[in-house]
Amino acid sequence: MTDHLPISLSLHDEQDLAVDTERLRDVALRAAAGEGATGEISITLVDAARIAELNAQYLDVDGPTDVLSFPVDGLVTSPPGEGEPPVLIGDIVLCPQVAIAQAPAGPDGVVSELDLLITHGVLHLLGYDHDSEEAAAAMRSREEAVCGRSGARAS
Repeated sequence: MTDHLPISLSLHDEQDLAVDTERLRDVALRAAAGEGATGEISITLVDAARIAELNAQYLDVDGPTDVLSFPVDGLVTSPPGEGEPPVLIGDIVLCPQVAIAQAPAGPDGVVSELDLLITHGVLHLLGYDHDSEEAAAAMRSREEAVCGRSGARAS
């Protein structure tokens, strides 16, 4: 067992596709614990129409995307003191419908894609980005360590 501080995770499934939510929880917890994070993460699974609304509202981008991350406190490695508010790492919104459409071929393609997207979302909450090749390389390295593949590209 890895020595890490506690992470609380809530997952809300607001869409109709069958998804292994326990696996998503496990992967998200592993990604956060690998960075030594402590605090609360919220994950919401939505359909393509809802993530398209959020993408337009928050990123001014038309159409659906696979995952959105909304950091609050980000990476905090020590729990709050007595009487302090809880650490809110942030919120992830994931669209399984888009993940399925872009998953690699093969029997484990969808599972692998969902693992990658949830890891990618957690890493964004913890301060990782892919806005330069150097930052994308760091994010790819962490994605590969957590789920065995990467999708981070400099943008």
